[in-house]
Amino acid sequence: MSSGYGMMEGAYFVGRVELLNWLNDLLKLDYTKVEQTASAAAFCQIIDSVNPGVVNLTQVNFNANTEYEYVKNFKVLQKAFDKLQIDKSIDVAKLVKAKYQDNLEFLQWIKRYYDLNNGGAEYDAIERRKGSYAADKKTLASGGGGAAKTTPAAKPATKVAAAPAKVAAPTKVAAPAKTATKAAAPAKTATTSKTSTPKIGGAG
Repeated sequence: MSSGYGMMEGAYFVGRVELLNWLNDLLKLDYTKVEQTASAAAFCQIIDSVNPGVVNLTQVNFNANTEYEYVKNFKVLQKAFDKLQIDKSIDVAKLVKAKYQDNLEFLQWIKRYYDLNNGGAEYDAIERRKGSYAADKKTLASGGGGAAKTTPAAKPATKVAAAPAKVAAPTKVAAPAKTATKAAAPAKTATTSKTSTPKIGGAG
């Protein structure tokens, strides 16, 4: 079955919000990011919704959170593609890196496949997941997928911000020297000396 939809195919114009709403409604999940499909668990179940029984859902790990586990899920998906003779190439090495554009394009493709091949039958996603690695909706609702954890994450060291350097207290400015307020009293000007009144001699 040829499933090579060209880049100008309408499937590749479907936006992120519409895709996530469709995915969550079909599978009863609550994915918030396209990157969460990197685990391939949702892809496997979408194919199961169109071709019940072709995908071995008991081998699908819906709680996968490492690239190694993602690859295992993609192997399950590839087996289903082979059974259905779907010649779509799956670039696993890229998809497991949880890069937005790669996962968006594959999700767009798989929605187009669903639209063209879905018979309209009711699909009980939660019931179909029973027996898989995550049989309950609550576990699946966490989303899985996203950037894989390659090693157990050690708690990051809490970075303590260095205390701000103390600002030196402003130095006191020496008060300006007091200027003499009292002006030197002006020198007293000499008072006019009294002129002695000449005595007039009496009559001889």
